Amino acid sequence: MLEKASFFRAVTEAAALPKNIAEVIFCGRSNVGKSSAINALCSQKNLARTSKTPGRTRTINVYDVSVGRWIIDLPGYGFARVSPKEKELWRKMIESCIAERKSKKTVYIIVDAFVGPTDLDHDMAYWLQKNGIPFKIIANKCDKIPQVNMPEVKNKIAEHFEIDVKNVFAVSARNKKGIDGLRADLEKFLNGS
Repeated sequence: MLEKASFFRAVTEAAALPKNIAEVIFCGRSNVGKSSAINALCSQKNLARTSKTPGRTRTINVYDVSVGRWIIDLPGYGFARVSPKEKELWRKMIESCIAERKSKKTVYIIVDAFVGPTDLDHDMAYWLQKNGIPFKIIANKCDKIPQVNMPEVKNKIAEHFEIDVKNVFAVSARNKKGIDGLRADLEKFLNGS
């Protein structure tokens, strides 16, 4: 299903997006690998633009998986070489996309498995909980951890965010470890299972 994903639209205001059936939203700090994870999930090298420069994603980027079912890539929060004014615009863009759209949705917060969750990741998780928005965690870049033990990574992250371990996915977008399990979870949600 995800292999057929295609770029749909880039907008700066969530209100510009039409209604849909379901959406999976990817958020995380700048340069954590949101776009790379989308490319790995969809088995497409250049579906989502990637860059080593933090803050490359500056719009709400929507990918059509099937009619009315989307993956949404949001700008990163935190470090990026942009003005404070632009960061504030991004914050409003992110919050409106997540909280104001009435679609069936789930949010995946992507954290860097090597660096670990940041204060900004905690703030996002807290904000989602406060607004009653379901979320899961993706621990990306597991390939950077020597002799990584995926179950151990998942348990530590779950404990850190005080969530069920089944809602944590340890992956590497680079070498595709853990991607199949994450893909199955996304497809299950998008299909309404």
